[in-house]
Amino acid sequence: MGNRSISITVHPSSEKGEYLTVEDAMRQVLDMIETVECSENPHEAKRKIVWRLTEAHTNSPPFTVTAEAFSKDPEVSVSLEASRVMDRFKNDVTRLFDGEPPRWMGSAAEKAIHRLLARNLNGVAYTGVNFDGEPAFSVNPVRAQKAIDVIERSIDQDIDGERTEMGTAEGEVIGLTKYYSSPALIVRERISGTKVYCVLSEDLAEKIGPEHSWLEAWQDLTHRFSGELVYGKDGFLKRIIVSHHEQVDWKDISLSQLKDVNVIENKSIQEHLDEFWGEKLG
Repeated sequence: MGNRSISITVHPSSEKGEYLTVEDAMRQVLDMIETVECSENPHEAKRKIVWRLTEAHTNSPPFTVTAEAFSKDPEVSVSLEASRVMDRFKNDVTRLFDGEPPRWMGSAAEKAIHRLLARNLNGVAYTGVNFDGEPAFSVNPVRAQKAIDVIERSIDQDIDGERTEMGTAEGEVIGLTKYYSSPALIVRERISGTKVYCVLSEDLAEKIGPEHSWLEAWQDLTHRFSGELVYGKDGFLKRIIVSHHEQVDWKDISLSQLKDVNVIENKSIQEHLDEFWGEKLG
């Protein structure tokens, strides 16, 4: 019996033109393979097989890639291990399509499959997966949206019952997604470094313009988001219902310029500290 294989076929969305973009085609395949790898084990060092590219059809559309399983350890049966991984991968994805969160929620696989599903709503119309040449499952926009809703409901379960408050947070935009069909940005919060979903209000989304421009304009920049802050059971910020945002501009300030700043406003150090800590208000 030959090596087990996985084939991934990506079709472009008719709304985006006749051909796939290079980014959509390549990233769709990479995210699918990353999800397969995480189905074996979330930790790369503990994986027993590696997926190697054996065939690619680049006459888009469609774009098809085939990867075969190879063993990292000659003592391991690649056929048995690949069969186990492929069955687990298919079961995980099928469970997601059936409305149940898979076991790898919160891991790198969740992030990869979320990116893949989001792409199936914008740029990719259909993603088909075959095992050894036989259909295993497919992703279309309807299935993609349903699966994204499952993932986001699972995220909400970690948040429900915890505190909310009005406030402001800063972070770097690292991605674009949907949150219950609302446009949202994925932000790395400046202080904790954790991932936060910033859900845009309708007015703000309309003000910003077309979806594709949000990531182009905001990625890798630090922004200040104001609105309803939602914290999870672990105490970390999880979501912001954004009503206002502004870009944070950083400037290089020389030491000589800092010397001219009158922080304590002609008070003595003790007077400034007393006022700062509220001692003066007693």
